[in-house]
Amino acid sequence: MRALQTLAGLAAGAVAAAVVLVGAPPGASAVTAAPQYRADQIAQIEAADVRLEAGLAHTVTHPGAAFIKARFDGVVLGADDAITVASPDGGESYRYGPADVDDGGLRALSIEGETAEVLLHDDPGDGVAASARLASYSRGLNDAELASRAGGPESVCGRDDSLNAVCYRETDPVAWGASRSVARIIVGDDSYCTAWIAGDANRLMTNNHCLDTDAEARATEVQFGYECIVCAGGPVRMPIKVSGETVLATNRTLDFTLFTVADHARIAHLPHLELDPRRVAEGEKVFLAGHPGGRPLRITAASDAEPNGTGRHCQILDSAADGRGWNTDLAYLCDSQGGSSGSPVLSRTTGTVVGLHHFGGCPNSAVRMDLIHPLIAPYLEYDF
Repeated sequence: MRALQTLAGLAAGAVAAAVVLVGAPPGASAVTAAPQYRADQIAQIEAADVRLEAGLAHTVTHPGAAFIKARFDGVVLGADDAITVASPDGGESYRYGPADVDDGGLRALSIEGETAEVLLHDDPGDGVAASARLASYSRGLNDAELASRAGGPESVCGRDDSLNAVCYRETDPVAWGASRSVARIIVGDDSYCTAWIAGDANRLMTNNHCLDTDAEARATEVQFGYECIVCAGGPVRMPIKVSGETVLATNRTLDFTLFTVADHARIAHLPHLELDPRRVAEGEKVFLAGHPGGRPLRITAASDAEPNGTGRHCQILDSAADGRGWNTDLAYLCDSQGGSSGSPVLSRTTGTVVGLHHFGGCPNSAVRMDLIHPLIAPYLEYDF
């Protein structure tokens, strides 16, 4: 039996501070204010400071956490050494070698649930004494904590007409098929956005305000298939997870970033979305696929806020709205929330991406793809 060290005590104080109170019991003399997390926050970073010992398993537990995402520093690994991070049942497990270490640091992919097991493997035969420190971990916010976040800049127009993506699988296979290309991304261990596969190579698109540097790309986790199993919600599928790698192109005014991921082979089987270089007309019907609130994948194809007589399909209201620049955006009433940033806006006419969602305000807006396309076309055509 291998030795086991439990780090649950590290989380105890944080859990006590993270209790969300929805009301006080009768006769209570004081009420602790519910925590308020940032609008763009999906996890809380907790300190650990634990030196790993080779062959000694360390269990990181934070009761109620949606996921555990470990970060290491002082990492020294020989050619045959590794760090593994896994779920207790072994259903999710990731192994990291010397090639995964960046300037002595290592960010592990997240483990779903409240517990992750960490193990340092040292092979004496490679001549290097493996060492590492668990510096911190991110614990995914649970539903109550997500609900307590501060209001964000993106908007639900009227009631929320978005639906879990799986709701469209039979009734609207075009919209559902497009959503296969869409991912939730966790940036810098605690914030989140949406991204999607652009073109048939290792190319992903998100907003410049989500990430814009190689360092941020490497600190980004990309999750495909994070979605509810049934339309009504409930259990979520185990996503495919990869790390970001390199920023190929980015632009603040047009609020886009084109980037690559490490281990592209793990997602090479997924479909990609075609970009539409044409100028979109007002009145064209569109839909949105993304991760509002950082929650499981949703599609917005209708809005009760649309003018009567339109069938309430989301449509382009203004094809030259102002965004970060003059006349750079498409405006519509498709519902969005924080985390929808980076979502593709697709045409019902062509099935291609006509905009990159980035702002709320009812109408909400996306950067025009006819403006973005010329700047990234070479990266889609050639393998840089």
